[in-house]
Amino acid sequence: MNTFLILVKCVPGFAFLGIGINFLVTALVPSWREKGWRHWKFYNDEIGDNSESWLVALGFEKVNKPVAEGDYDEKTAVRVNLGLGTVFSLIGIVAIVAVVYASIHD
Repeated sequence: MNTFLILVKCVPGFAFLGIGINFLVTALVPSWREKGWRHWKFYNDEIGDNSESWLVALGFEKVNKPVAEGDYDEKTAVRVNLGLGTVFSLIGIVAIVAVVYASIHD
């Protein structure tokens, strides 16, 4: 099998792994954290946050308002980022290993 095709099949795994590493670095390295990194919002709508939509920018649609929002305390935010980072990284690693294993045994 061609190396390029194997890499293309690994792209979703690389994406999950990259997102997971981003969460892990955000949790473990304080200088990596952006302003407002602990802030959360909850929307009670199927659409969610549409503030970046082109329909809102053109004035055809109103911006959805969050039902609830707030800030996690730092310890909870670090734990959430560690948990999400671990899950996303494991999904990415498993996906990459599965693709490589399948390509070797073809």
